[in-house]
Amino acid sequence: MTTKTFIQPRGMAEAVGPFSRAVLIGEYLHIAGTTALSHITGDYYERYVPPGIEEQTRLTLDNIKMCVEDAGGTMDDIFKVVIMLKNPEDYRKMNAVRGEYFRNAPPISTCFRAEVMRPDILVEIEAVAWLPNAGKR
Repeated sequence: MTTKTFIQPRGMAEAVGPFSRAVLIGEYLHIAGTTALSHITGDYYERYVPPGIEEQTRLTLDNIKMCVEDAGGTMDDIFKVVIMLKNPEDYRKMNAVRGEYFRNAPPISTCFRAEVMRPDILVEIEAVAWLPNAGKR
C-alpha cells in the first residue's frame, strides 16, 4: 500500500496558505512552489526577500534542499523542476546558480515567465524527487 507523508522541514516557515511544503507519496517527493522567503516566519507580505536573482535562486534552492533532505534524499534525487521566472532576462543568472546545485544529475526542467504573489519575488521553483529508499531508512 502506498503511503502519503507530509513534509514540513524543521527551520522552515509554515506554508502561507492551505497547502503543504512537500508530500512524499510512495517513493516520490513532490515539493510545492518554493521561493526565497519560504524559510522566514511572519506575515507573508512583510517578510524580507533579497533583491537579486542570484540570491533569490540560491535561497529558493536551499529551501528545496531542506525539503528533500528532510525526506531522506539529496539534490541528486530531484529529477524534475518547474521554474517560474518573473524576468526572462534573469534566465542566465538563475541558470548559473541552479548549476551549482545540480552538478551531477541535472533534472528535466520547464521554465516560464510568471508573476507570483509578490512583485519582489523573481523566481519560484517546484520540484519532484525519486526516493527509492523512502520508508526503508
